[in-house]
Amino acid sequence: MSESIYELISNAVTDGNLPKDFRLPKPDDEQKAMFADGALDGIQIYHSGFPSLEDEDYERILDILKVANEGEFDTASEDFTDFCEKFSAVTIIDDIQQVILDNREELDVNQMAEFAYTLITEASDRELIKVGLIIFELVQTSSDPELMDIIRTLALSDEFTLFAVFVMRTWPNGQMEILDLAKKVRGWGRIHCVRFIEPENDEIAHWLLMNGIDNDVMREYSALEVFNKINVEAMLDEDNLSDEDAKAILQIIDSMLVEGPVAGISAVESPRDLLAKVLKLAERITPDEESQKILNDVAEAKQRFDSAPAEEG
Repeated sequence: MSESIYELISNAVTDGNLPKDFRLPKPDDEQKAMFADGALDGIQIYHSGFPSLEDEDYERILDILKVANEGEFDTASEDFTDFCEKFSAVTIIDDIQQVILDNREELDVNQMAEFAYTLITEASDRELIKVGLIIFELVQTSSDPELMDIIRTLALSDEFTLFAVFVMRTWPNGQMEILDLAKKVRGWGRIHCVRFIEPENDEIAHWLLMNGIDNDVMREYSALEVFNKINVEAMLDEDNLSDEDAKAILQIIDSMLVEGPVAGISAVESPRDLLAKVLKLAERITPDEESQKILNDVAEAKQRFDSAPAEEG
């Protein structure tokens, strides 16, 4: 029997982390092999959108789950592999869960949980592991320490971070679990952690300020997210803003100026007013060379907004 993806990840973990050069085995589809772990799902979420399922597709999901409900896990796994060739797991998260919720009288929760456990621990197909985690989002997992550790291990791979986060956020102290995970992943996994973490305490808020935009993909994916979550605009009004905090804010604003590949500075309520506040930081801190360059870019951006025609009300 070939090594499962879970075993592969588990065996690669050292001191609670995966090596920086860790990559999942290439999928059979050579086109997919061109993408970094988690990239296809990230592109789907941020750029492609999700397809709409037809009634027959919902029926197909139900039929597969009924097979699993009868204990025919191998057959159900093969069927889900085929189905995910048409609809990748990330695009059918809500659909799988809705089918289960709508058919609770037919689908035994314990059998669904056992099927999901088999998928996440034994599958050598990425999409099957995601399906298992999608199912576990509907199940109480926080009372099973062994299962929680399996999910934490899978989450270390950027390919599965998003799906694990959806489960983790239902755990007691779930936000701190996501924070701990965010510190261990660097690619698309960190982008997903930042998107779904909530700054419910000072520790999370501070990490978002200092590290929330740092990832190995593009800072721009998280810049506006971090800006809104920690209310950077309000921070700019604080009298006791430290140099360290101010320089971190400048890094966030700098990433928002790019306006791509996702919305940036133009998505805030009043870009002109915001940029004016940012420029005043020069009077409150001693900017280093990098910070001064950002301030210069902010000044140029403000000039562009100032010269832009006013929108008609």
